[in-house]
Amino acid sequence: MDDDALKVKIVKKLARKKVVGGHKKQVDTVKNWFATSDQGRVEDLIRELISDPDAPLERYGGSRDNVRLTSVAAAKEYIVDNGGELPWGLRDD
Repeated sequence: MDDDALKVKIVKKLARKKVVGGHKKQVDTVKNWFATSDQGRVEDLIRELISDPDAPLERYGGSRDNVRLTSVAAAKEYIVDNGGELPWGLRDD
């Protein structure tokens, strides 16, 4: 899986779990949702997504390494714009 596809997968998982608003997850928790062989790449890609102003992911909280989506709508737009398919539960149909 290439980096762009993995970024879409990260955003999909966060969107399905509704990690938005006051709901946040630590980077270590998010990377543990993925295969052990991908966890290092996932952590690096999360950090890239946080620093990308066009990505729907942001750092949240003080000293803890927390992330959350800027909004579910932004996540849906990111998924579709980057060639992903919306997961069940996020589709409008």
